[in-house]
Amino acid sequence: MNSTTKKGLSYFKKNTYKEHEELFHKLKDNQHPHTLFIACSDSRVSPELITDSLPGEIFTIRNIANTVPSLQQEPYDFTTLSSIEYAIQVLKVEQIIICAHSNCGGCAAALSTVESLIDLPYTKEYLKPLAGVREKVEEKQARKEQLSKATLMEQENAVEQLNHLYEYPEIRERVERGELTLEAWHYDIDSGTVLIYDEKSEEFHPPVD
Repeated sequence: MNSTTKKGLSYFKKNTYKEHEELFHKLKDNQHPHTLFIACSDSRVSPELITDSLPGEIFTIRNIANTVPSLQQEPYDFTTLSSIEYAIQVLKVEQIIICAHSNCGGCAAALSTVESLIDLPYTKEYLKPLAGVREKVEEKQARKEQLSKATLMEQENAVEQLNHLYEYPEIRERVERGELTLEAWHYDIDSGTVLIYDEKSEEFHPPVD
């Protein structure tokens, strides 16, 4: 254990845990999160900080480029699939958020040449499904000159993963019954700004207060 982690663990037990001790006692037997938050593994993205959430409020899935497996593409990523299944069928979450972010290494790699991933064979294979997103970015780049190619890739990828969620019968049915909402976000690390995708306008906008 490095010194930073050791200090953090000690601080948690002596301070953070004590501050929320009653909450942890309530959570010891079960959880009732209201949100499934699908985020990138990037260390700069903290779902709990972004949403100002306490333990027990959000159920989190993290992977490179905040991806959701398409049911139309095999082989399936059962790690992510099982987590989504559990959140929907057991935890009965009220909303699912796909959170993309600025300067995403996964999206940048998906935009780059195959040669750039020659030393990362697993990552290269993992990012193959994003090829379709890259093609959409190439098509839209001329119409959205105000956005950098990297930002457009990040946002288009979030929308693509949102579309994958609609492929899941249980998710689609719960959305249609008004029991579940789906959102795609783009979080800017530098400014702390979050933009939310509007399915009607097909654009990302600041949240409405």
